[in-house]
Amino acid sequence: MARFSFVTIFILLILLGTLVYFRYLTPYQVSIQHGILVSVVQRGYVFKTYEGVLILPAALEQGDSTKRELHFSVERASLADSLMHYSGDEVVLKLLTYKGRLPWRGESATIATALLDVEKPDSLEYH
Repeated sequence: MARFSFVTIFILLILLGTLVYFRYLTPYQVSIQHGILVSVVQRGYVFKTYEGVLILPAALEQGDSTKRELHFSVERASLADSLMHYSGDEVVLKLLTYKGRLPWRGESATIATALLDVEKPDSLEYH
């Protein structure tokens, strides 16, 4: 009886560990997204995380920017500071999407890991 319970507990722990690994630690999707960076802010009471919003180009063509907003979190403070500097510019971000989210990783399951390119908008000319 004791051997049966030990084997059962061992198998349950292996299954639980596998579930946690694939849901929270392994990226489900790796992507490159291009769009206009709206904002990057720091939020949270216990875990201070950086959260950002990116408007995707398809939304600008259709004229409805609320439907195509991409909300993401930023783990590294240095990347968040760079993104804050480029607010309002067109950026290209490398994103990892996980099946589940962790509180110290941010409010979103999508995490920005790199800033690949920045395009400044054309300067406005006053007539």
